[in-house]
Amino acid sequence: MEPIKFNYEYSNKLRIGFIGCGAHAYRNVYPTFDYAPIDLVAVCDLNQERADLYKNRFGAKSAYTDYMEMIKKEDLDAIFIVLNFDKNGHPIYPKIVPDILKAGLPVWMEKPLAYTTKEAEELQELEAKTGQTVLVSNKRYFYPTFVKAKQILESSSFGEAASVTGRYPLTLTPFDEKLGERTGLHWFLDICHPMSGIHYLMGDVKEMMFIEHQPSGNVQTLLKFKSGAIGNLELPSTQADTSPLERYEVIGNKENVVIDNAIRLAYYRGSKGSGEYGKAPHYIGDNPLEGPVHWEPEFSLGQLYNKNLFLQGMVQSVNHFAHAVLNDRKVERATLSDAVHLTKIFDAYKNNRSGNWITIE
Repeated sequence: MEPIKFNYEYSNKLRIGFIGCGAHAYRNVYPTFDYAPIDLVAVCDLNQERADLYKNRFGAKSAYTDYMEMIKKEDLDAIFIVLNFDKNGHPIYPKIVPDILKAGLPVWMEKPLAYTTKEAEELQELEAKTGQTVLVSNKRYFYPTFVKAKQILESSSFGEAASVTGRYPLTLTPFDEKLGERTGLHWFLDICHPMSGIHYLMGDVKEMMFIEHQPSGNVQTLLKFKSGAIGNLELPSTQADTSPLERYEVIGNKENVVIDNAIRLAYYRGSKGSGEYGKAPHYIGDNPLEGPVHWEPEFSLGQLYNKNLFLQGMVQSVNHFAHAVLNDRKVERATLSDAVHLTKIFDAYKNNRSGNWITIE
């Protein structure tokens, strides 16, 4: 991984317009520009007062309430877009991103991509037609723990990943027999969080089957991957608020990796001390250098790596997009294709009763 450069150290920067002046963008996206080749030219929000506030706070030159006016008037290289949901709890991106792509601009956008696979696939088709590139910031493609775990999984010693186990708290609403689908899934759209991490490590899902507990909304899901690997994902909506949010473990050939609470990574390898069963005198391997490895950040020093913007991969996501556009290449992670696959997973929960195997086309 290359060292981070500060914004002022870049001579060539991406001129961007930013659509959306909300709290999430304020906390987690605008601040990343301090560490990326980004020149914030203009901001846009339906609320002019808020747009002006963000313009002044983050150093943009102009503020708009109409994003198409911004695109027409400003000389932009790309658009960042972070929006809330509509009154039905559905993502707004499918209504706006097409205008941006047709205007000939690449897009960095927040997740979730869409409420239906049809909407997601239409955006994918438009991306291909316009020749633009879209990064959907499912951030687990950029978490330092996931990136390192991916590197381990691809090593010859780990062997082919055989299985994965994941846990992330989400609530699945009951299936509505009259409508033939589930409703009220606004927050269940966050299935893109655990599934993006699993997808990054394991590849595309081929089939899945889930069972649910109602009224808690807790879910257990079995997964079959195109690679032949298997897995399960637990969605315990009623876990304690004080519990670490998520945990993942991938098993290979006598090795495994564990990502705990997003920031701790353990790599288990090697063997315990020699000796026949029942008589082994110690549990530390004969060669300690072949034993397990544990990584976690320290929070004592003023380092970038212990900032939340880096721990959650937000700066890395922005940099991946910016450098791709500046060098006229496609993004390689958190692609629109990746997000379409995640939307298909969401659709599988939304449109199906539990207890049946579902093919993910």
